Amino acid sequence: MSYDRRTLLKYMAGTSAAGLLAGCGGDADDSGGPAETVTTFLGDCPDGCNCSTINPEVTEGSFTLWHNRTQAASQLFDGTKNKFNAMEGPTARFQRIPTAFQDKLRQDIGANQGPHAFQWAHDLMGEFVNQNMLTDMSDQLRVEECMFTDRAWEAAQYDGGVYGLPFTTETPALIYNQDALDDMGVEPPETIGEMKSIMDDWSGDYGFAQPIDTYHVTWAAHMFGSAMYDGENLGLDDPEFAAGLRVLLDELKPYMPTDGNYGAQTAAFKDAAAPFVITGPWEITGFIEDVDFNVGVTTIPDKTGHSEFGDGTARPYMGVKLIYFTSMLDSPDSQTAKAARDFVEWYATSNERQINLAENAGFLPAKSNLSGSDQLPSKVQNFSKQTEEAILMPQNPRLAAVWAPYSDVLTQAWDGGTDGLESDLQSAAEDVRTTWEEDY
Repeated sequence: MSYDRRTLLKYMAGTSAAGLLAGCGGDADDSGGPAETVTTFLGDCPDGCNCSTINPEVTEGSFTLWHNRTQAASQLFDGTKNKFNAMEGPTARFQRIPTAFQDKLRQDIGANQGPHAFQWAHDLMGEFVNQNMLTDMSDQLRVEECMFTDRAWEAAQYDGGVYGLPFTTETPALIYNQDALDDMGVEPPETIGEMKSIMDDWSGDYGFAQPIDTYHVTWAAHMFGSAMYDGENLGLDDPEFAAGLRVLLDELKPYMPTDGNYGAQTAAFKDAAAPFVITGPWEITGFIEDVDFNVGVTTIPDKTGHSEFGDGTARPYMGVKLIYFTSMLDSPDSQTAKAARDFVEWYATSNERQINLAENAGFLPAKSNLSGSDQLPSKVQNFSKQTEEAILMPQNPRLAAVWAPYSDVLTQAWDGGTDGLESDLQSAAEDVRTTWEEDY
């Protein structure tokens, strides 16, 4: 049981494609064209590990890859394809599926008419493995586990199989108006208390902004040790979960625009009406291009004191983008399978491609030798720091049943107040567990 992106948006309180969709599925500027700026470096590879780019091994064959990037971003992705196809190796063929992407994948792969590979975030893996729509390539891949960060590699696996390779990670962090903070003579806040102090002194319309949807609020909900769902345990009805949500809904909401929609919240930051916004790295390039002030990134402030659960650490959900191997590659030794593996291995291990994503689109490298490197742009480094405390979004298909009941509670709490928050979360948890018993 799963939701397509359109349905998921409905449950996530109006999150726009510019935000959640970039976060989950993936628009990124990884152009192979002359406009990109790339600094070549290898970083520090773990001891005993070879972090060099894995180049194509075969010289013939072709495969088809599907993605759902925007028109502009698909042209940039084609630049990467052209780089690969110019290497005298296999031929990569890309096809853009602009709408109903997951539905088309399910339908066409199920009918044995789908692509050989596709790009999407890692949390889709459990459902697709259970539906026999992916191929385990663990015995055929040339990559080493040590080439990727621990959680990026974890995201590529399910029940002992490797069904795709990671190329970037992402999680929300605190983005701030650097010029505004400089004018106030303050540093980026490290605690909620420090942030509230800055917001109290701020002269703009709002002190803070962030989309109010089930994905973006996880940093607060997870603050005191619980988790919405970690792949095994449901945390919606944990007292710690409600206490974390209250940090946002009770303490920070008075500083925020009343419209919790993604567009309204991010617009407050872009218009310099709010000095802070919490969202993901997919926005960095747009913010830099769209605003007339300097933008900085830091980790989301922690909560210290004033809670029965003690100090809290911001722990947002973390996503990993993969190139998946589909069940259309049912013969791992076929020429098509070798061609697909060659591209995916090259793309996932290419230091140049990952640096390009970081420098031109603000994306976080999944490779261990590049993640968090001080040679990356500072904004990317600070997003990488946030991933150290983030929770990897679970791959278990049961996650799909959690979004809607939780979203209903969140919407009610945002629009009508938090008096019934704990009881509403308990009811939502009961609904989720009932759905699990009936459908999973």
